[in-house]
Amino acid sequence: MPPRGPSEGYDFTPILTHYLFLFTTILAVIGWFVAFIGQAVATAQVGNGSVGVLWFSIFVQLALILGVLHTLATDSIAMHRFQIATFGSIAIVFAVIGVNQGIFTGNAALDAMAAGWLILAMVDILWVLYFTSEEDSLMLHVFNSLGTGGLSPPSRRRRATRTTSMMNMGNNGYTAGYSTGGIGPMYDTKMGGSMTGPIGGTGSFRGGSAEGTPRSLGGTGSVNNLGNGGGPGSVGGGDGSIGPGSPLMGRAAGPDSNLATAESHQYRAKALYNYTASPDDPNEISFAKGDILEILDKNGKWWQARKADGTVGIAPSNYLQIV
Repeated sequence: MPPRGPSEGYDFTPILTHYLFLFTTILAVIGWFVAFIGQAVATAQVGNGSVGVLWFSIFVQLALILGVLHTLATDSIAMHRFQIATFGSIAIVFAVIGVNQGIFTGNAALDAMAAGWLILAMVDILWVLYFTSEEDSLMLHVFNSLGTGGLSPPSRRRRATRTTSMMNMGNNGYTAGYSTGGIGPMYDTKMGGSMTGPIGGTGSFRGGSAEGTPRSLGGTGSVNNLGNGGGPGSVGGGDGSIGPGSPLMGRAAGPDSNLATAESHQYRAKALYNYTASPDDPNEISFAKGDILEILDKNGKWWQARKADGTVGIAPSNYLQIV
């Protein structure tokens, strides 16, 4: 099932295929109506004294049920899990109060109310356990043994929104000035504008240097003297020159470069869960459970990956498994 977001409408398939949520949703709806009708009848028969705060509680419980259904139908567990866990915990307290105020009273309406709240209390406990479980926890493993429903797992490791990232920093993953061969303005605050301009085609800094005068990289020992051989330390030749085979010049074309290319594409990973890219970060990619992605960079918790259609972006490593 392809990933989706709140803007794509509701899909109740996860509820129907995840048996935990299928049964708890049915029980929650039944329990809510039993408690609501029981409270209404009890209020009419014996007054509001036996119900009291439970009228507020019944609508908190309704909001919780609707919130869980919305979260599951939009596959947005990671976004709403904390709110659901918080309100679920509050609802458990109210449900216990409802059971305590109605059970063993000898009044049919109050007994029905207590039965409805008892059902809701059990459902709320299961929901809180699920939404507070970490991805590697035993509790989540037990719940998912009943079926995952194609849902993305709850996770506290969702990354905060980043204002910039490597995909919009220029062609080579750095800031705009650096992408053209220069050092961009990201250093200005620390170096007083010493490197505010990019390195030009002649190898000189266009901005003011730390000494106040431009420093050219031309002349003897310059990286621009490729054709005349230069002096010592030049790229072109001479003693101590930086030739094509020098480590400072990177890998020369040949078998080694082919090996480096092969190494950068040797990993493939299988998606363990659905993942919907964050709308706040255009560099994330969405994928469905079971997709095979080519891993370009597997350093850190967010890997750079390429999908089968050629889309490149970052993906959470805990959603992927190397194959």
